[in-house]
Amino acid sequence: MNRILLSSLRRSQSLVIASALCAITGFAAAADGPAAVPFALQQVRLLDGPFREAMLRNREYLLSLEPDRLLHMFRLTAGLPSSAEAYGGWESPEVEVRGHSLGHYLSALSLLFASTGEEQLKTRVDHIVAELAECQEALPHQGFRPGYLAAFPESFIARGSRSGHPITRCTRSWPAFLTRISTAATTRRWTCSNARPTG
Repeated sequence: MNRILLSSLRRSQSLVIASALCAITGFAAAADGPAAVPFALQQVRLLDGPFREAMLRNREYLLSLEPDRLLHMFRLTAGLPSSAEAYGGWESPEVEVRGHSLGHYLSALSLLFASTGEEQLKTRVDHIVAELAECQEALPHQGFRPGYLAAFPESFIARGSRSGHPITRCTRSWPAFLTRISTAATTRRWTCSNARPTG
């Protein structure tokens, strides 16, 4: 037991010393200029090793998903036909959080494209964004406000807004607020791929 305590003490002392050194060197660097500067994902390419292997596994998974299945409820909500079958779980037609996975998917594809420059990924992103633009254009013909885009009725958002806090006071409509991820994903897609935004 004393060994464990001594080992923990040494570890915590090491962390304190390391933190102090980082702070000191950070201060010195700050006086001469920034200690670190951000850079774009396009400026980095992973070489062979565990990080590249993980990236390639992610790529394989992302390409195994079918965009049209993620777009299914967006199309139906917009009154457009869809021959795809919706994914289950959170993307099931009866689940109010439907549509939000597409935002995560779009972000993942965009970031991976920025990391690899692989055109297949950009083509997929462009297809999804074009489909979303078509849905957004069709939604006003279904009685939605111009600019609205979601895989669920606009009333879900209005219901949550009337209740105050979407999670604690109206648990059924919180997905409407979560689904705003799609908008952020479109912005990320535009930033990462240097493409022109649609719509």
